[in-house]
Amino acid sequence: MARKINFFILACAVYSIFILSVQPLFAQESPPETWIELKGKIETEMQKQHIAGMMLTIVSKDSVLFSGGLGYSDVARKTVVTDKHLFRGSSITKLFVALGILNLVKEGKLSVKTKLKDIAPEIPFENKWETTEPVTIGELMEHTTGFSDKSPFEEYNFTNDKYPGIEAVKVFRNFMVSKWKPGERHAYSGVNYAILDYIIQKITGMPTGEYLQTKVFKPLGMSSANVYLTDNGSDFYSKGYVWKENHYQLVPHQPAFNAGYSSLNVSAFDFAQALKAYLHDWQTPSGTFLSKTILDDSETPHTYLSAKAGLKNTYAYGNESNDLGGHIFRGHRGAIGGFLSAFLYNRKLGLGYAFAINTHNEGFYRYVDQLIGQFVLQRIEKPAHTSTYPINKIEITPYLGYFRLSNPGQLYTGFFESLANTIHVEPIGDEVSVQIIGRGTMIWQAVDNAGFRYKDKHAANVQIMFLKDRNNNPVIVDGTLFFEKTTALGAWAPIFLFVTSILVLFSTLVFGLINLVFFTLKRNPEKQLWIRILPAISSIGLVLIVSSMIQLFDHMKEAKPVNTLFLMWSGGKWLFALNTLLTMTYLAFQWKFLMSKSLKVYLGLVTVSSCYLLFVFFINEWF
Repeated sequence: MARKINFFILACAVYSIFILSVQPLFAQESPPETWIELKGKIETEMQKQHIAGMMLTIVSKDSVLFSGGLGYSDVARKTVVTDKHLFRGSSITKLFVALGILNLVKEGKLSVKTKLKDIAPEIPFENKWETTEPVTIGELMEHTTGFSDKSPFEEYNFTNDKYPGIEAVKVFRNFMVSKWKPGERHAYSGVNYAILDYIIQKITGMPTGEYLQTKVFKPLGMSSANVYLTDNGSDFYSKGYVWKENHYQLVPHQPAFNAGYSSLNVSAFDFAQALKAYLHDWQTPSGTFLSKTILDDSETPHTYLSAKAGLKNTYAYGNESNDLGGHIFRGHRGAIGGFLSAFLYNRKLGLGYAFAINTHNEGFYRYVDQLIGQFVLQRIEKPAHTSTYPINKIEITPYLGYFRLSNPGQLYTGFFESLANTIHVEPIGDEVSVQIIGRGTMIWQAVDNAGFRYKDKHAANVQIMFLKDRNNNPVIVDGTLFFEKTTALGAWAPIFLFVTSILVLFSTLVFGLINLVFFTLKRNPEKQLWIRILPAISSIGLVLIVSSMIQLFDHMKEAKPVNTLFLMWSGGKWLFALNTLLTMTYLAFQWKFLMSKSLKVYLGLVTVSSCYLLFVFFINEWF
């Protein structure tokens, strides 16, 4: 399973993006057997997909198989990528920030159980369960605080201002509200690492970048890695690009608000040294980094419900799990304007690889990730699939029926995330059929007699658990996705209402246009003009919202300012809200003058649809 323009089009667009992201985009081909063959395939595809440059390292426990680059770090100057060029690592930053926190834990300066309110009471977060379920350092590292992820409007700092210390955290004030009890469910949020960045500064008295270079990068042998918010203009920093209008368009090195969540600059050489350290249990030429015990701990999820129940192939301390050919590789991935990256390793196999591309192209990223994975694992036997059992029909009974995703990461679009992930669970013979409403069906197989642990039929590893939450209610966990039970009505009604409301409201654009023509031809009474076209104005508000969100995805890839889009989004939502209220009021006064019953029914349906969407926007913090 997986984890957002009329809004119906927006939802469909996101569904499509997701579906494409998990389906192979390229025809199956024989995996490369030699480095020369791998390099050739990558370079051929780089030309086809218009990828300017790439840095890559492949490491085994015994040697560095490759550390270097392909293509150009600077297209204009034809500068060839080397193993020393710095690429933006984006969210891989979190892996190393977590190591910085774990070093502070080792030094006894804080604990993973330290309460956020005790270490940094000045941070303006809200948690209504704070007395019994406080936000802790461990929960920040594992994204189990219940805080929302930053929105695309806060992805980059487009101002010329610097945000020192606590000011860089207060930017995310609206997102630092626990949506559920901390320590129950995972929801990825860069805001957590903005907070951890501040905590490092507060405890050490030095900038996070300086601290990481001293306590993390240098001990790991990552001599040029840094988390500077901007480049220094030197040739050591790769340029970022998008291929647009038949040429490479330069993407600026746009800074974040603080270093903690996406500011890593790293080379293939740096990644090679880090991978070697991981594959040798953190034994480095300069000594042991932290300890093997801490390394094991950093890879083990702790704080959320499924982790406590034994599901370990999920997100740990800044360290996430990736299934490659049935083998679990840990590490992290990243995406930021102009760059996509990955850092993955498997200590048991003694294998790892890392790469980054300097042209934002998700299709190529998926292709090359799969290709490198095939190359790395070519001599490794595929793991045997976990033994399966007939389902326990008694124990499974509470878990049959409808469930909805209940840990959406986004503040403004959480409702749509949940809507897109509504499932129906039912037994089919000795297996479990799981229909994702509107998107297809999966088959789950039990991997124990008790009937609480499952895997996808086509997967080698266990990633699904049937659990009870703290209130003893049945919940289903699939990886880091958390589903709560609902009724058939609770599952279908929001979907029906949302789709129907969107269709009804967008019909008002046609209705309004037709009526304008009729009024021009004097075929409708003038006193009904506004009641017939006001709903269309509400829909224009939706069109503005949709348009801003369509453009927002490209703006993020290209690191372009979003002020205009924010104004468009804000203007659209307020136009929709105010015009909905105006339409309701005007319709109330005009109701008795409307002679057509069909017109009354239509306008009544339009009003109900508008009010429903306004309610949806309201509960998603749009106002």
